[in-house]
Amino acid sequence: MVKKITDYMIKKNVIEEEMSELYQYGFELMISSALSMLSIMVIACLMDSFFIGLLYFFISIPLKVTAGGYHASTYAGCFIISNLEYIILSLTVRMLSAFSIPYYGWIILLIISVSYILPNCPVRNPNHPVTEDVLQRNRRLAFLLLGADAIIITVLYLLLQEAYLLNFSVLSIAFIAIFILPTKLRKEEISYDRSIYSE
Repeated sequence: MVKKITDYMIKKNVIEEEMSELYQYGFELMISSALSMLSIMVIACLMDSFFIGLLYFFISIPLKVTAGGYHASTYAGCFIISNLEYIILSLTVRMLSAFSIPYYGWIILLIISVSYILPNCPVRNPNHPVTEDVLQRNRRLAFLLLGADAIIITVLYLLLQEAYLLNFSVLSIAFIAIFILPTKLRKEEISYDRSIYSE
């Protein structure tokens, strides 16, 4: 379907033929992202609420775009992982919230997550290559987003002491850190292998 759209736009002189692969990739990415967001929102409405689904997108998407993290090699893999991530996140928030963890415990988790993400972002991923300029821009944006999120969440915890939405927000950020970890470990493994072969 995407190829047909691209071919139609070339035929109508909307895009140049030499740019067809780039546009095809863009269309595929856009459709895949839209389907993932739609399915996650359906799951959010079934498991939590429409508002919590919006909260998840509001926190997670900007951080995933700027900080990076694990990217599946196929659109199907990305779709499955994205949906599983939300389901596991939702169940984890419910479980931990049921234990009545004091608010300062959640603040500590937030600090640990932010402290791990900041020095390790943005993550280079072979399945989602970007230029050095984009990486530097994303790093600055990730710092601003994480700083704003951390300050707002901490202040609200101090004021409210306890809130499920804040717990959900903290774990959303923690999951960003978790998804950065495998990509970071993979990068270190490749660097280690190269150092061995170079000796």
